[in-house]
Amino acid sequence: MTRAKVAARLSVMLALTGVAPIVALGAVGIEAMRRHAESSTIATMQELARQAAERIDAYLAAQEEALRVGAAASADDAHSGQRLEELVLEAPGLGRVVRVGPKTPPSALPERITPAMAARARAGAPVRSAFYLARDLTPAQDLCVPAPSQPHVAVCASLDLLELWRFVGRVHGGGAGTVLAFDETGRLVASGAGALRAAVLTGERVPEAEVAVRVARGEGTAPTHWVGLEGEALLGGWARLPRSGWAVAVARPAGDAARAARTAQWALAAVVLAALALSLAVGLAQSKRVLAEIEREERWRTAGRIAAGVTHDLGHRVAILQQLARLAEDGPEALPRLRDGLRAEVAALRAFVADFSDLSRDVRAAERVPLELGAFAASLVRTAGPHAGREGVTLALEAGAQAWIRADRHLLERAALNLVWNACEASPAGAEVRLRAAVEGGRGLLSVADRGAGMPPERLASLFDLGSTKRGAGHLGLGLANVKRIVEGLGGAVEVASAEGAGTTFTLSFPAIAPPPPLEEEA
Repeated sequence: MTRAKVAARLSVMLALTGVAPIVALGAVGIEAMRRHAESSTIATMQELARQAAERIDAYLAAQEEALRVGAAASADDAHSGQRLEELVLEAPGLGRVVRVGPKTPPSALPERITPAMAARARAGAPVRSAFYLARDLTPAQDLCVPAPSQPHVAVCASLDLLELWRFVGRVHGGGAGTVLAFDETGRLVASGAGALRAAVLTGERVPEAEVAVRVARGEGTAPTHWVGLEGEALLGGWARLPRSGWAVAVARPAGDAARAARTAQWALAAVVLAALALSLAVGLAQSKRVLAEIEREERWRTAGRIAAGVTHDLGHRVAILQQLARLAEDGPEALPRLRDGLRAEVAALRAFVADFSDLSRDVRAAERVPLELGAFAASLVRTAGPHAGREGVTLALEAGAQAWIRADRHLLERAALNLVWNACEASPAGAEVRLRAAVEGGRGLLSVADRGAGMPPERLASLFDLGSTKRGAGHLGLGLANVKRIVEGLGGAVEVASAEGAGTTFTLSFPAIAPPPPLEEEA
């Protein structure tokens, strides 16, 4: 992973760590605000419903009381007609006021007052008809009250409820909430919401009707949350009109109550985004600076380890060269030993140079060519054979079906030979190092297995680290680090399995490819 990616990840972690508490606290605060706004809205709607019920009940009571006063004033049969006409002028809400006696024909009664209802009124019990729409679509209700001091006489009238409609509309127009008035049957008789006014004219049942019936009867507890005719969530309160047995609801869309909370949510989102951007910018800059310092220190530390290894190993080589120089002073008879010694030292120095060369060479995709792992492994056996012979080890090859991959042959050979040489040096004399080439699961595999002492599990974790080595002089700990770098640079992976006393197996795996077409022979 590159330093930029590491810095980006660190900055994201720092940003999230810093922003998370803001988000959590903000969310808790907004939820508390939403609940408070909701409870305050419900309390306000309940109070408005109570006030609206009182106003409506007072209006109906005033009209009934005006009718009683008119009935008392019309006690004198000679002047009853004039008194009733004056009543209509004094109480514009009343219309078609008639004095009803035992002989009054049914046709003289108001539209919705039946003879039975008129009889109850003459017997001393006020009566009201159900809400209805007159022929001119005016909302109305008929009522009768007994005439004071006049046995078996009542005064009946039609009550115009337009003033009730105007009152309901004024409440809605103030933005406090929508007033809905229901009669005892659950029919909507007045509405401040335009969408529901059609239901007043048609008598259509609205979702609140069943609740209105229960409230009118005084049964149970009225809900504060419900869904309206258009599927909108509503908050509200209910109240009962004790005189008429009607029910009143004052409702408000839940979204209106939560508007302040939504505004706070947007504000919080803006703050979080700003804090996140600032944290990312600061975190990225600081992470890059810290990573640069760590990388610089690690480079010096790695350079120090390599320099110590180079100093130690080259010092050993210099000591051997000094011995060879003294050997040259012995005369011509020492030349064979001198020649062999120089060859060995030159080979060792070439190994040093090769390790450093592999460490600095880039793996380029343009240099990759199709490679058959079985033939490649056979070439490794031929190349490493002399080295294995000097170590007293035998190389064996196991190759099955052809396994084709795409790789840089030179670099892969350097990596594979490093594993073969390590296996030979780790194996006891007379042992066998086995190379295996195969294709499994769509991947080409090349494994090198020895029967040496093996490694403990804790050693495997740092096996491919640069400078990691448990071997003696002449080894800088670059070999396995180069193997991993080369194999991964070629698009492959390296795995190791080892057990103490059972040996070690390194496996290189690469994506398998189709065999290339054969070259056409020239005519």
